[in-house]
Amino acid sequence: MNFKYYRAKPYIPDSDKDWIIEKYREILDTGGLIQGKYVSQFEEEVKELVGTKHAIAVSSCGVGLEIALRATGITGKKFIVPTQTFVASVSCIIRSGNIPVIVDVDDITQCLSLDSIQKNMSFDVAGIVHVHMAGLITPEFLGIKQYCKDNDLFLLTDDAHAFGAQIHNKYKDEILYAGNVGDVGVFSFYPSKIITTAEGGMITTNDGELAEKLRVLRNHGTVRNDMLVEGLDYGVRCEIPSSNYRMTEFQGVLGLSQIKHIDEWILRRNEIANLYKTYLEDIEWLTLPPYYLNVVQTWWQYIVKLNNKIDRTEFLIKLMDKGVPTANAYWPACHQQEVFRSYISTTSCPISDKFLEQHFSLPMYVELTDGEVKDICDIVRSCV
Repeated sequence: MNFKYYRAKPYIPDSDKDWIIEKYREILDTGGLIQGKYVSQFEEEVKELVGTKHAIAVSSCGVGLEIALRATGITGKKFIVPTQTFVASVSCIIRSGNIPVIVDVDDITQCLSLDSIQKNMSFDVAGIVHVHMAGLITPEFLGIKQYCKDNDLFLLTDDAHAFGAQIHNKYKDEILYAGNVGDVGVFSFYPSKIITTAEGGMITTNDGELAEKLRVLRNHGTVRNDMLVEGLDYGVRCEIPSSNYRMTEFQGVLGLSQIKHIDEWILRRNEIANLYKTYLEDIEWLTLPPYYLNVVQTWWQYIVKLNNKIDRTEFLIKLMDKGVPTANAYWPACHQQEVFRSYISTTSCPISDKFLEQHFSLPMYVELTDGEVKDICDIVRSCV
């Protein structure tokens, strides 16, 4: 099918390409292909941006979430996780030797709510995997953070959509960035995300002991032995069974080229979101996502909801026939996945069930022009 627009699209400016290729040639010439100086520089740039003491590059967000949980040493316990997320947010809990409790989300933000957490608490819940859906750190999140602190719950944030997202904590008059709002945060740099390294992820934390465990876990669980003779490799010792979750130097270079644009790209994504609001907010049969003054959202996707009088499938077919691609993220949701059936909360997920029948996303990427956004909105109007 020929689309006039993309649903999502990574942006690699022409002005960056010569620099990227130059660095790739250098990597090929030196043979230093993995976990070298460019990955280290990228880690430094990330931790400076988010404000953490440590940043650990990994091969994907999914494995980053897994080893973040493994590094805690917690096993056999329950972790509350929202249903409205990619399956990796649930699978990481299982792979870490723990038990997910898949719960419903807030009907406005599509993120975990404090109420949903409290309804699903039990003596064997050890933590929360909180997902900043569509790059939104909800205003309620600060209350969730305090609840976790008061109840000794490990707070892992899935920041896959939220690189560069911010929230203003008015009580302390401070700006907190995604990746620095929980005990550990994990970003995704998949091509559809805010910045990309093709594949890849980044773990951020202020806990030095945890960071050291994470560096070991990403490298087969090994630590290199001391050199008895200078320059002679004495191999490694395995401290914990693990696997290879390293990032390549090529990814590090791409990440360095991308991160320098983060402020302008988030600004542009917010401009596009504001244009969608301007052109669509008067439509009675369409509910737009929430907007908040004390947060900077990254708008990974622009997710809207049709009213129940409109057949979504017919509507989306018309939209696609007119050149506008769309998606139903994430459908089926985690509580609807057969493989996760035994992990569903006893309170079920009625909010998500209803939302999943009506939602869809509009194109969101930084190369969209104002005129193209207006055209997309006109097409949306014409489909009813």
